[in-house]
Amino acid sequence: MTYTVEKVNDVLLRVKITGEPQEVEKEINEICKEIRKTAKVPGFRPGKAPINIIKKYYEDTIRDSLVRSFVPLKLREVLEKEKIQLLSDPGIEDLQCDVKNNAFEVTLIVEKKPEIELKPEDYKGIKAKKTVREITDEDVEKVIEGMKNQLANWKEVDREAKEGDLVEIEYTTNIEGKENNGSVAVILGEKQLWPEVEKEVLGKKAGYEGEVTFKAPEDEKIYGDAAGKEVNVKFKIKAVKEKELPEVNDEFAKKLGFESVEDMKNKIKQDLIAAEKSRQQEEVEDQIVEEILKKVNVPVPPSMLDLEIRAQAEAQLRRLAQFGVDINQINPQTVIEMVRPTAEKTVRVKLLLEKVAELEGLEVTDEDLDKEIEKLAQAAFGGDYVQARQSLEERGLINMIKQDILRQKALDKLIELAEIEEVPAGKEENEKKEE
Repeated sequence: MTYTVEKVNDVLLRVKITGEPQEVEKEINEICKEIRKTAKVPGFRPGKAPINIIKKYYEDTIRDSLVRSFVPLKLREVLEKEKIQLLSDPGIEDLQCDVKNNAFEVTLIVEKKPEIELKPEDYKGIKAKKTVREITDEDVEKVIEGMKNQLANWKEVDREAKEGDLVEIEYTTNIEGKENNGSVAVILGEKQLWPEVEKEVLGKKAGYEGEVTFKAPEDEKIYGDAAGKEVNVKFKIKAVKEKELPEVNDEFAKKLGFESVEDMKNKIKQDLIAAEKSRQQEEVEDQIVEEILKKVNVPVPPSMLDLEIRAQAEAQLRRLAQFGVDINQINPQTVIEMVRPTAEKTVRVKLLLEKVAELEGLEVTDEDLDKEIEKLAQAAFGGDYVQARQSLEERGLINMIKQDILRQKALDKLIELAEIEEVPAGKEENEKKEE
């Protein structure tokens, strides 16, 4: 075999492989022997046709078999000799095959992991700022206030509606002759009604019937299809309800899965402290990575980008669906273009971190992997490590988990090598205001 490797760009190579007649003939003969076992050739019993006859009758089949067996074998030899790391299945650009004369030549387009010219001085000693915020009892109370709202009851009252009340309304809208009837329950003061209608509802009791006519401003975000049109709304208030917040006591805490109010406050504080540490870590990581990316070119392989775009687009659609958006009405290409810039950056960061790991000699141990699988088991498999590992292996995700661990080790190493200044939260904003 002879071969040539030509660089197309930073991530694509053109590999041309030419088989030696002797090795091509040997491969063809082996293929012909397999075909002969079941071949139906006029004038010959199964398994008895000569090789040259098999070549004549099954030329296309032989060519296909050569592509499936000979090409991967020879490409693997080239990749090993040239120390090329393949990222995706190669594509055939050109194929020349003459079965009669044992001639075989194939040109492949190969996508490889890009080479990143990163030096230790590019990532050591990077300056970063970490804003530090102390978690207070007030922060804990804010969380508890949110929990109170989650468990609140709405009690019907016989009084005028005010902001914060839940109001149930029957309505008829007429937008330039197009009529629509319906009912709605809204919280006043939260911009859930058109401003002109809410103004008429405020201060009115259940049973009140009102009407408002206005020309809607040219603001589609607020008025939708009614923007810029003449609008008439007739409504009847069916009920006015005020929020009844539960008392914060041990019973309240137990409803939320805590043992007592004290246990609830302690655990909320622990969670807030952990969240704050994660925020600080991410803040520093982002600064360091951004600084390195300014210095180093990281090419984006098409296959990695496609996978990342698909993953982020699917995640975005899931989030929209959770908010009640009909994702069937969304153009998939719109979502793809929306996530593309973030996906490109994500791929660059992944490749950059892998290079840092390589330069720093970082590795993923069996213990590292076990710890990560244990976390996943606790989160999604009821703590069953064996089931979690089996599921990951069956789906071929173990290597992906290892890569995630390796990248996180690289991030931790970058933070260790950085010069980090701790700044109290709010200080930088105050300094900017003074400037």
